[in-house]
Amino acid sequence: MPSRSNHQSFLLRLALATGAMALAIASLLVFEVAQMRTIRQTGGLLTDSLTALVFQFEREFLRLRQSVEVSVADPGPIDAEALSLRYDIFLSRVTLLRDSPTTRVLDQRPEYQRVVGLLGSFVAKADGVMAEAPPDRRALAALQAELFEMGPGVQALSLAADSLVARQLEHQAQTMLDQSNLIIGLTVTQLLMLLVASAALVVRQRRQEAERLAMEKLSADLQEARQLAEAANRGKSQFLANMSHELRTPFNGLMGMLDLLEATPVSPQQADYIGTAQASADHLLALLNDILDVSAMEAGKTKLKPSPVNLPRLLQDVEALVSPQALAKGLAFTFNTPLEALPWVEVDATRLKQILFNLLSNAVKFTPQGAVSMTVVERGRTDGKIELAFEIKDTGIGIDAESLANLFHRFYQADSSKTRSFGGTGLGLEISQSLARMMGGGIAVQSKLGEGSVFTLRLGLAIAKAPAVLSATPADSVPESVGSSPAAADPVPQRSQPSRVLVVEDHPVNRKLMGMLLERMGLHVSFCENGQLALDLVQKEVFDAVFMDVNMPVMDGLTATRHVRALAAPVSSVPIIVFTADVMDEATERALAAGADGFLSKPVKIDELQQAVDKHLPGHAQAAMGA
Repeated sequence: MPSRSNHQSFLLRLALATGAMALAIASLLVFEVAQMRTIRQTGGLLTDSLTALVFQFEREFLRLRQSVEVSVADPGPIDAEALSLRYDIFLSRVTLLRDSPTTRVLDQRPEYQRVVGLLGSFVAKADGVMAEAPPDRRALAALQAELFEMGPGVQALSLAADSLVARQLEHQAQTMLDQSNLIIGLTVTQLLMLLVASAALVVRQRRQEAERLAMEKLSADLQEARQLAEAANRGKSQFLANMSHELRTPFNGLMGMLDLLEATPVSPQQADYIGTAQASADHLLALLNDILDVSAMEAGKTKLKPSPVNLPRLLQDVEALVSPQALAKGLAFTFNTPLEALPWVEVDATRLKQILFNLLSNAVKFTPQGAVSMTVVERGRTDGKIELAFEIKDTGIGIDAESLANLFHRFYQADSSKTRSFGGTGLGLEISQSLARMMGGGIAVQSKLGEGSVFTLRLGLAIAKAPAVLSATPADSVPESVGSSPAAADPVPQRSQPSRVLVVEDHPVNRKLMGMLLERMGLHVSFCENGQLALDLVQKEVFDAVFMDVNMPVMDGLTATRHVRALAAPVSSVPIIVFTADVMDEATERALAAGADGFLSKPVKIDELQQAVDKHLPGHAQAAMGA
């Protein structure tokens, strides 16, 4: 009995000791969680407050600078009320920057002191200028100069705030780590005492339980990671479509208005300004297209659309595009192609042009003087295929051995120094190589620094039969027939009155641009802002064609197109030309599947719009474009 009593006493003491240790461990864990939450909340509030304050100040500074710049550059009346409002908002951010307790941690930073000093001088001057109604344009120009001078300091202040916040976060992380190590040490000590007091069986069971929980957590983490990867893949396609639309929509208005402005009476200096703006916009659009092409390839959204192509005509088109570039730089440009010997081939004409134009444009860009040439060599024909080598040779700056090894990698540029002389994204060659491989070929390069380069595109293309009736499209490729009918060859009667068209577009600038272009083509234009309004209008009024945007509120353009096609004749047969900033391959397919007769991508080009009008309204009373 005593032994049994002693055993029970031991079990009781063991239970009490274990409970006490468990309670102590639980207390330490609660303390750790509470302490970590407090540190995170305190640090987060300070970080968010400081970074938000400096960010808002920088944002209002940039907005004020832009407003002043627009007011100075715009020859029209100055919008004094809008400018004054922007200045007042800026002053409120200046006051917060100087007086907020949050910025006290920046008081000793030279970036902060310099910006505050400049702000005091600027505000003193700006108050006098803004007091006038309207402000004097020369005084605004002086303020603009001060704002641009102040810009690097404002940016440096933002970087200083970010640096300070980063150090604070690092310090807090280190503090948390030290405290966690201390608590872990105490916890481990008590756990060791608990393990000594506990039976080996309990230790083994706990170890097994911990392993089981770890495996369950790992399984759950893997499942979550898989779901996140699938969601990210789905989101990528949506992101590409959204980015394409959001970036191209303003480009449509910008480039269209520049084209219209160029056609108006302007001075030589203004014409030069317009040309510079157009060149910059074209360059930026080319960079955007490169980025979208790479992203589409990553997502597997790029599809080739081969069709019978007149290869000599395609090469002549490429030559016509590149020759002006070479001529402008004073380079000799030769095209050595056996045009009469080249057959029709089955290829995606647009993508082949893209590769050749990219390689030739690079050759011209990186050749300060000398010559650029392209030679097409036939390597043989077998089983209805022709092996071709397109050799692009230049006498330019050449490429060193290290750069050659990385030339087709994304974002890599042989001219990669901080003082590099040539622009670009470093995506063109990767895109060209990817397209060439999709076509079953590839691009090789030979180069020597200072002596020039030779890029060779090798393709094996299926020989195609020339169509009975040649197309008038570039490269004589045979397009898909959309909305054609046997009556298309009949003579079209000329109208005595302008054709009526409906433009469905929610963006006001794009509505204005489309209206101006179509009116200059001799058309009577009506407008509405979404697909639902368009659906109502076509049932009440007679239109000869509808130009339909895709992404709109209430009802999108493709849904509206399907509804129109479901109406009774003759409304259901009205020509619908879809125009959209979404230029992914699926965009055209979706538009045609919805019942569209044509597809235009933004930015809308005048010649493409004219071709669409001529095709779908061949009998309209067309006015001269210059009228």
